[in-house]
Amino acid sequence: MEISMRNIALAFANILHKPPFPTNESHPNGQQGTLALPTEDAGSGIVAIHEARIKRLNDLREKHEWLLYRNKSFHLPRYSFGRFLRDGSFSSQFSPAGLAHVHFTFKPRLNTYENDDYIDWEEIMGNPVVTASYAPLNIATLVGNRDEDTTIVFLRADAPPVYSLDHDSNRFEDTNPDRLMGLGSNESMPPGCHSLMLAFRSQSDADAFVYACRNRLHLRYSTQHHIRIHDHIMTSNAKYVKKLHTFLSRIPYKLGFEVEKTVANSIFSPMEIRSLKKAILSLQAEHGDDAPEIFRSFASELEGNSTSRATRRKRRTQRQASHGNLTSLLGQVTQEFIREHQKPRPLLAPPLQSGVYLSYHLILTPTRYILEGPIPDQSNSVLRRYGHPECFLRVSFQDEDRSKLHREVNWSIKSLLWGRYHSILLNGYRVAGRQFQFLGYSMSGLKEHSVWFMTPFQDENGKLLNANSIRDNLGDFSKLYKQPARLAARWSQAFSGTHPSVTLLPEEVDFRCPDRRSPSGGLMTDGCSSISVELARDIWISMQRGRKRPANLRNVPSAFQFRLGGAKGMVVQDPTIRGKLVRLRPSQIKFDAPENLTFDVQSTSAEPIAMFLNRPLIVLMEFLGVDTRRIIELQDDDIRKAQSVRSSSADASKVIQQHGLGASFRLSSLFSNLSSILQLEIGDTEDDPSQWTSKLIESSLHCIETHILRELKYRAHIAVPGSYTLLGVSDEWDCLREGEIYATVFDERTGFVQEITGKVAITRSPQIHPGDLQVVTAVQRPKLKHLKNVVVFSCKGQRALASYLGGGDLDGDIFNIILDPRLLPTTLYEPGEYTTVPIRTTPRACGIPDIANFVIDYIETDLIGAIANSHLRFSDLKDPSCTQCIQLANFASHALDFPKSGVPVDFRSIPWLPRSQPRPDFLAKEGANLTSGEQFYKSTKLLGELFRRVPVKKEIPQQWNGNYSPSDGATVETALSRVDLCNLGLSGLTDPSEELVEEMTYLLNAYCEQLLVIGQAHTISKNKDIHVSEAELVSGTIMANWSDPHRRRNAVSAMNLQTRELVRAVRAEFQAKDLGLSETETYEEEDYEDWTFREELDDMEQRRMAATFKRSWAAWCVAEDSLEEDPSTFGAQSFGLIALGRMLDVVKASRLM
Repeated sequence: MEISMRNIALAFANILHKPPFPTNESHPNGQQGTLALPTEDAGSGIVAIHEARIKRLNDLREKHEWLLYRNKSFHLPRYSFGRFLRDGSFSSQFSPAGLAHVHFTFKPRLNTYENDDYIDWEEIMGNPVVTASYAPLNIATLVGNRDEDTTIVFLRADAPPVYSLDHDSNRFEDTNPDRLMGLGSNESMPPGCHSLMLAFRSQSDADAFVYACRNRLHLRYSTQHHIRIHDHIMTSNAKYVKKLHTFLSRIPYKLGFEVEKTVANSIFSPMEIRSLKKAILSLQAEHGDDAPEIFRSFASELEGNSTSRATRRKRRTQRQASHGNLTSLLGQVTQEFIREHQKPRPLLAPPLQSGVYLSYHLILTPTRYILEGPIPDQSNSVLRRYGHPECFLRVSFQDEDRSKLHREVNWSIKSLLWGRYHSILLNGYRVAGRQFQFLGYSMSGLKEHSVWFMTPFQDENGKLLNANSIRDNLGDFSKLYKQPARLAARWSQAFSGTHPSVTLLPEEVDFRCPDRRSPSGGLMTDGCSSISVELARDIWISMQRGRKRPANLRNVPSAFQFRLGGAKGMVVQDPTIRGKLVRLRPSQIKFDAPENLTFDVQSTSAEPIAMFLNRPLIVLMEFLGVDTRRIIELQDDDIRKAQSVRSSSADASKVIQQHGLGASFRLSSLFSNLSSILQLEIGDTEDDPSQWTSKLIESSLHCIETHILRELKYRAHIAVPGSYTLLGVSDEWDCLREGEIYATVFDERTGFVQEITGKVAITRSPQIHPGDLQVVTAVQRPKLKHLKNVVVFSCKGQRALASYLGGGDLDGDIFNIILDPRLLPTTLYEPGEYTTVPIRTTPRACGIPDIANFVIDYIETDLIGAIANSHLRFSDLKDPSCTQCIQLANFASHALDFPKSGVPVDFRSIPWLPRSQPRPDFLAKEGANLTSGEQFYKSTKLLGELFRRVPVKKEIPQQWNGNYSPSDGATVETALSRVDLCNLGLSGLTDPSEELVEEMTYLLNAYCEQLLVIGQAHTISKNKDIHVSEAELVSGTIMANWSDPHRRRNAVSAMNLQTRELVRAVRAEFQAKDLGLSETETYEEEDYEDWTFREELDDMEQRRMAATFKRSWAAWCVAEDSLEEDPSTFGAQSFGLIALGRMLDVVKASRLM
């Protein structure tokens, strides 16, 4: 039977509030729905409710379905954009005059790979029409009023809609709408103004709209009593922003940045900051350098961010006690900060590793700006040369979903780019009251639409430095004064992320080394030269300073990718060069900068890189006759390994190591030690003492498995065991014949050595031309025996082999060496002829306006991704040798040169398939529904078969919400007790002292807060309640589907850099104090040999290790107690894993004594 209910919990609303509804007697109030019971007796005595409303909803059901089919538009007499305030009321901040309507877009959009349903609000003003499109993913909930006759519905959104302007409202012409920065053409929307209030003409319209949202878009729906609406319409947002910056300019930048970040994140309004003026000034005056951290804690308290339920309850009570009095709450937070810092305790902020600094980020989307930082980031030579990192700002141009802005099929971004971003590049941007100006970019940054800004500052001599003076100090660019793209490309050398090493003396650099050319004039040493063994060793020693475990100095890398003044490229060790000397060739010197002699390192050949297949390479392999069954076998092996990570700790360690996952938390080492030292496996068998039940470990392994399978399915990222990826260098000894290469692989960790000989395949990413995969002969030569983990190319012949491979050179390119005989092509194709693109010039000396123009041109016309996808489609329908594919290969080479030449590829010249043409299934985006519509076809080629063979799990790990600890710590402690700790000189598992418990509790809390900040920084949504899960942070993955997977990979890299620094800081606090070298202490050069190569640990080292074990044990106990008290504590489980890993490292080292 079916009965009606009232006062239903909102958690059941989506299940119960669905038609058809029972028609029983009414009840005057309460939430209601339908419940099916198993027997008639179970429902006796229940009273039905709201007969009138139920009857009306049932009558409307068929009408609603018909309206959905027709995509009906609902006219809106009133509407307003705004945001919800902390008390649940709605702040109306932008309410344009004129008619408007709201409608649904259910049909798939042609520029995407999956069904995209949208809610579109349109302002009707004749011509043109302004549209705001909300993707359901960005709508947190639909909010209605519980009053029976209300016609107002709210869309509570986490992210802004996409605003566009359609010049042709009648749509008689095939024109694309323009993207806008807001409802006004020249002014952005107020901060946080994402939500929308809709006032419908009738109750039936409101009900039909809610019905569509819930049943077709599957939106959450909630109701509230009498939602208050405040009229906060801003006549001029710019006026309030100007006043805010006037105030922020009066306080130090670091504090000002934290204050403005709260406005950008919609925690405070500009008016609320004005009310806090005196308190902020007082905070700075009384607490100085601690003021930014205190204000950041204040914002977290108010925002509700916390790491546990207990903390959230405490903060909610605190906020309620000080409701309406922000100054009082700031005072409470300040007093708590003072109490926490009364005793000397770890600050969790050791000096950053060499080459890392704390960066400030500004993200500019079409409608808003986002401030992030300070966060660890890779430094560059400019930052190290001038210091003052707070005066440099990384500025990224992104879409609302954090993807790159790019040309779309459905709308134009030209007006948006030139209207919003071009003016910022020209005129700068104000952050925390300081005016930042465009400075430059790195080449990798440009590809991600990220540039550098700076604000003027005084150097140590009191000289004022601005963007112009810093660029002038980079070197002599007089030869490039009419080539804006090439000029900025040369500047970019100084902004590349590098590691510092040594500063050379002028006599240690030889600028006169000639390039080697073929008889026909072809360049054979493009980007590569030699370096003496002694200088290479000095560079390697310098790079080890400040590291806990310096690399073995007996194994100095054979080659370095470097930046030295105006030169860049590769240098390879040459034992015939005496003393300290590096030689530079003309192909390496891009501009003159004789005064800058700092040798910065971008990468080294210290270890071989694993080799993986990819989709373009597989296309070429299949076409060139490679055994496709072998590729299927390799993929099946990867699938099996991915699925084995939860069955064996030893297997998990190997797979994690192979894929480079969990590196920040040293997961590979942890799993290896769990197996070898504790004899523990991960599982949930309660009665098995060898099984450890850890929810975080289980979720992390799930993330790892899902990540590997996702990479296999959507990128064909298939490992090739026994093959390698190596840096390319030139044969400086003239001992290789044409068509020969030299390569010897050495793994320092295992001592493995492989001298490669015989027929091998060689290629380089990105592959697109059939000639990009070649077969060569690998040989061994006595003169090259000293070289490891590089591929040496012959300097003989008419054309450099590297240039065969997608137009490669030797200035840092990496090459894939394939040794598997079943993966060698049986057919070879002539390499592509890659012609040089002419460089765009200006009729006069170029300046910043010309470079700003180029940056905007690049964002608008960057077609590398589109060309690559088009090539895959034509290859699937035909083959890589078809006319269209060969044309696309040439266009791809042209597009890759665009950042240096300034000449874009003509969009109209590229061969495209019709928009209506279905795509092969292997090009589907993550999560796409391949069974709906006619967007995809089943590819019969190898990529299609590989795609369909990979299973993918879609679940995203959720934060533990049980009422018991997610960590079975007792099992670990029992296993540890079986280790003979006393004989190893380590303390037993006794209760730690109160003082140590207090110290580690403070450390745990600080760690949890910082980990949460990292988790919040790397989500698509900037909603304060959304963050990357603890399992994702530990595994080094992000599970959410991003529209731009490449952007997600970049986010993962940034996230892992930050977690690496955080974990390093925690491990430093576990280190014994005052008993020897600390985790971050710098070694003197003469100490390296003794420290690195000693075979026995002295008494001080033994005592240090024992104390470190004791402190790590205390940290483990604190983490376990915290989880027992509050199982939901975010970060406590991973804190315990860090402590456990540290203890097992000490046990392992002690056994080697």
